[in-house]
Amino acid sequence: MIFKLQLRPFSLLLRLTLLLIFISPSRSYSQNTRIIMVTENWPPFRISDDSSPYGFRGIDIDIAIKLSEALGINIEIQQHPWARALEQIRSGQADMITGVALTKEREGFMYYISINYCSVQPVFYTRKGKGSLIRSYNNLYGTSVGYSINSVYFEPFDSDSKIKKTGFSSEDQLLQVLSLGRIDVIIGTDPNISYEIGRLGYRDVLEPTAYQPSEKTELFIAISRKSPSISRAKEIEQALRSLMDDGVIDKIISRYR
Repeated sequence: MIFKLQLRPFSLLLRLTLLLIFISPSRSYSQNTRIIMVTENWPPFRISDDSSPYGFRGIDIDIAIKLSEALGINIEIQQHPWARALEQIRSGQADMITGVALTKEREGFMYYISINYCSVQPVFYTRKGKGSLIRSYNNLYGTSVGYSINSVYFEPFDSDSKIKKTGFSSEDQLLQVLSLGRIDVIIGTDPNISYEIGRLGYRDVLEPTAYQPSEKTELFIAISRKSPSISRAKEIEQALRSLMDDGVIDKIISRYR
């Protein structure tokens, strides 16, 4: 009896140990084989498309698919407003975000894959026939300038408090208010805003200003610093580099130009 009484607690402990052994790998496996990617509509990088199984098509979606295939990772794409997507990366509710510009503030909560896979350029638009009125940066003073909230353009514009700036939630809204004459000028990024102008039929209504900044904004893929996927950051970087070296990324981008 004494032997049996000593064995039963040990047997229970053994069972619990074995249970943990079998459970733990499955959790780790699940975390390491699924990435939640959050983003918003931003053509031609992310184009809302109900016919797509991802709800999107575009440059970033095609790149995400290639990364998924290369790494054996299931990438679940979720659509959220840009501000909310950034907050989900900050909190660790989501793992990955694409098409994101590098800022010191964002570096605090997201790890940037060190390869920029594309770049965009800031561009100013106004109503047809008024483009010549904005011939230099100084001409922006005294005008109302619309911009997309939570977007990064260039310095000194981003931090210039002397320019009368009004934020909107999307470039679609920017184009609409500009076409209606409710604002003088808008800033966007090419190729995004040119794509939207053509898609929405504004080519006969709007035109670029004479002044255009020469700066470019590099785009990155980033991982939440609170995500389990941070352990695979170097692996993701290697896969992205291979796709670039093999010309796959260039072919994807060329399809949307």
